[in-house]
Amino acid sequence: MDREEMLGREDEAWQRFAETVSAVPAERRDVEGVVPGWTVHDLVWHVGYWAGFAGDVIERDRAGETDPEPAEPEEAEVLETGRGMSWDEVVRRAEECRDRVRAAFSSSPDPGDTAVRWFNEDTFAHYDEHTAEIRAFVA
Repeated sequence: MDREEMLGREDEAWQRFAETVSAVPAERRDVEGVVPGWTVHDLVWHVGYWAGFAGDVIERDRAGETDPEPAEPEEAEVLETGRGMSWDEVVRRAEECRDRVRAAFSSSPDPGDTAVRWFNEDTFAHYDEHTAEIRAFVA
């Protein structure tokens, strides 16, 4: 799959994710159980955070850093950060992280294996995984 196809898959998967998230009733956003111990609020931040992290990796890879993949933070730290934000801020920042990863991947003249792997795993594959979980939670 080439870069344009991957960007298209990302866009389609994000649209499904965003539509699913927007359909969650406000009173269910902070209810645990979408995955064990997590809320939809947590999941939106988790997805956004990792898309942004992938964007950072892709940018470092494009810059030629010999080790573009830094140590990953503990998921508990990521969730704690998200839990300190309002719903609107989590959604806005997740969208900004999504924009960052798309920009990084789009501007790579010839994305290598690292960029392709991070983009695939932390965008459309990740969005689809959590879209299904949210849909099951609100069904």
